[in-house]
Amino acid sequence: MAIHVPGKRDRRNRRAGAKRTVMVVLSLTAMVDMFTVLTIFLLQNFKVDAIKLKQNVPLPEASAIKKLQPAHVVVVTQDKIFLDEQPVADFIVVKEQQDWVINALKEGLELKIKEAKEKHESSLQEQLKSSLRTQNKNMTPEEIEEEEKERKKDWGRVTVQADKEVDFLTIKKVLYTATEAGATLINFAVTQKAKTPIKQ
Repeated sequence: MAIHVPGKRDRRNRRAGAKRTVMVVLSLTAMVDMFTVLTIFLLQNFKVDAIKLKQNVPLPEASAIKKLQPAHVVVVTQDKIFLDEQPVADFIVVKEQQDWVINALKEGLELKIKEAKEKHESSLQEQLKSSLRTQNKNMTPEEIEEEEKERKKDWGRVTVQADKEVDFLTIKKVLYTATEAGATLINFAVTQKAKTPIKQ
């Protein structure tokens, strides 16, 4: 039998006038698990919308523009040709050569496109998509082919950032080389032309 200190007691057998101690125990395990899953989900689905362009290259103007998607960037200046900020060829050599293919640019682009394709195909998201495609029996062969073309654009995008003073023949050699290297979608980086106000 418990021995209590003498004095007045309440109905719960506690001493009257004694301070009540309140202790709350929080279980943070479930909350930490939830935040961990949320963080992993956000990191896996994070996409960089910005594309890194050289700042000192004067671009041509265009009135119809759209937002550039992440891509391999080929920069054509009046000195050199760059692939993702790495110089691959001298501008003068490319301009004067008779061959349409710029070998160093082609090799570099082929390697980068191959790496992007392997990374894309090994991702969990791609595996889920492919399993859903195989399960979906309602797709026609034309729809499957169109979907494959859209998937290829993900790793075969190339953006050309060319100095507006560069001659068209050199740009054509760059475009031909990019196509030969396996580029599936080629865009040009431009600046938006200022809209002229409509006179009334």
